[in-house]
Amino acid sequence: MNFSFIQITDHHLTAAESEFLRGFSTRHALRTVLRHIAQNAADHVDFIFSTGDLVDVPTEASYQASLDLLGARNDLSEIPGPIHISVEGLQNFPMFVLPGNHDDRTHFYKYLFPKSPSAPIMNTVFVHKGIQFICLDWGPHTKATAHSEMLEFLTHSLKTDMPSIIMMHHQLVKLGSKWLDDFIADDVSRFWEVIAGKPVLGIFCGHVHATYESVVNGIPVFGLRSTAPQFVLQDEPLACLLPPHYRLVTIQNGTLSTRIFEVPL
Repeated sequence: MNFSFIQITDHHLTAAESEFLRGFSTRHALRTVLRHIAQNAADHVDFIFSTGDLVDVPTEASYQASLDLLGARNDLSEIPGPIHISVEGLQNFPMFVLPGNHDDRTHFYKYLFPKSPSAPIMNTVFVHKGIQFICLDWGPHTKATAHSEMLEFLTHSLKTDMPSIIMMHHQLVKLGSKWLDDFIADDVSRFWEVIAGKPVLGIFCGHVHATYESVVNGIPVFGLRSTAPQFVLQDEPLACLLPPHYRLVTIQNGTLSTRIFEVPL
């Protein structure tokens, strides 16, 4: 049961090196983060986990360019992976990938998981060294939706005594920023009702481009800065240039701990 993995999130990759997001090269930033992982953490972790928004504009060209950037081998991958990437010192390294609100589910499946049939939302589960990873999809919109299908999948997945970690793109907790807090599902309480009393070690989210830690009903909830531009935690939308983060997650003897790495660009 003892192992570590890395969370990264919200890459917003463009289709070409010459394309920028608000003047920012998301492709350069992700490569820099992956290089830092290769040099400082990869020897001690089992896999990387990306919690959504692989691309910014979800065209087929963007997905193909993203696979090329990652040096990805996906011919045998089923949701949520791993695909295997070879880039910036990482060689054939396993990486799990979830869709975010910027991801077109049809293109996402076609390019990353051609062995899996496409679906409007992507809920799946896998087990790694005695820990169940439950991967949830709150939908393709900026504001999360607690789909009945997703809640039923979660309910079924938690019918086990196995410890679980829940991975998702959308956030669950308020950060004190009106426009970001509005992204939370109006009926998010249904989610908390389903997991109440279950052996959930932690929940990992993306979407708001901010690093935070919270505890809800005794369950730790973690957010993370993107590898793209960050958001200022204020009531009106504003992006800023803070160094990206990645999170090292360690499970040891049934206890979960995390450490943040900041990557200078």
